[in-house]
Amino acid sequence: MPRPGRGGLTVRTVGAGASELDRLDATAGAASPRAVLVVGLAGGCEPSLRPGDVVVGDPVADQNARAWSGEADAALRARAMRALDVADLRYRVGPLLTVDAVAATPAEKAGWWRTRGALAVDMESAHVMVWARRAGLPALSVRAIADGPDDEVPRELLRLVGAGGRVEPRAVAGLIARPALVGSAWRMGRRTRAAMGSLARFVQAFVAQADEP
Repeated sequence: MPRPGRGGLTVRTVGAGASELDRLDATAGAASPRAVLVVGLAGGCEPSLRPGDVVVGDPVADQNARAWSGEADAALRARAMRALDVADLRYRVGPLLTVDAVAATPAEKAGWWRTRGALAVDMESAHVMVWARRAGLPALSVRAIADGPDDEVPRELLRLVGAGGRVEPRAVAGLIARPALVGSAWRMGRRTRAAMGSLARFVQAFVAQADEP
């Protein structure tokens, strides 16, 4: 939750699928946020996107909504685009769709691009945007692509992640007997590191703008 003009940044996690979003109600008052910046990973749907690219969600919608109604705050969007340019990151601005389950296959991601025009899909942004709107706070979602349109995420690997978005250690131990999954996990980890690196560069540039004269 950045405080534009002051450089302050309070970080909160909401869990996979925004499952822990309710906790923000108890902590937001103490943080006194002036705006909400939603950052995280996403699956790329638009054919030219690749891991490490960034999508500025405008608009944002839940998959169950018929219309794209979650427009980004214009000032935050402009600031984000300046930061992305400073960080020299590849990015697109456009529709970001929040879905109920991970789009694990190229076919699923292509379907969201074809039917909804979604550049990318995630599982949290629309929920946090609704929360911010209810709190009267300007908001923006910026997501880095962890898996591209042609990348498949084995569902067996998805089972390693708990409801809060954390990896389950006992489940990881089972990979030792699955060499093929080890390779998939390594490739997924490499893509995720690229995406997280992009997010780190973006956030650093975004916050630094508050210190500029």
